[in-house]
Amino acid sequence: MPYLGSKYTAEELMALFYPQGGGATTFKFPRGRKLRIVGFTTKEDLDNPTEFDSEGVPCFIVGKDGNTTNLTVGCYAGVVTFTLNKTGDWSRELGIYNSSLKKAKVFSAKGDSGSLVWRTKDGKGYIVGQLHSGENKGCSTSNHVTYCTPGWYLLEQIKKRFPNADFYHTAW
Repeated sequence: MPYLGSKYTAEELMALFYPQGGGATTFKFPRGRKLRIVGFTTKEDLDNPTEFDSEGVPCFIVGKDGNTTNLTVGCYAGVVTFTLNKTGDWSRELGIYNSSLKKAKVFSAKGDSGSLVWRTKDGKGYIVGQLHSGENKGCSTSNHVTYCTPGWYLLEQIKKRFPNADFYHTAW
């Protein structure tokens, strides 16, 4: 469960997750500041972002609780890169951009690798991907773009090896 920490108030988080304001919101501040992850964002969902950033561009507003930067908010705007490596395998990466809101900090920094990137829908958390690297801009030491492996791909690979894996179990 991602921890939403005490860095932002409930109202500030609402403003970060819904920068357009005035529209319907699906983010509900969870009890104990722990967001329950109940599923993953599908390939089809990733191809069709349904939210909008502060400038009206379609995207998914995403969050992550990193080891270095703690809770941060960013934008996934449908950027998927594919790279063929030396062994002939394709790498799939989602590009996450820093939020354009001044209140938001950079999405990731060195030490955040492995963090779960998630989004909310109907008040619940959904896996977008797992953070693995970032790209600096100019001489900056903070990331301009963060890359993550799509959650649907990770779960597909895990299920090949562990077909009975249950990621959303609520009781033992």
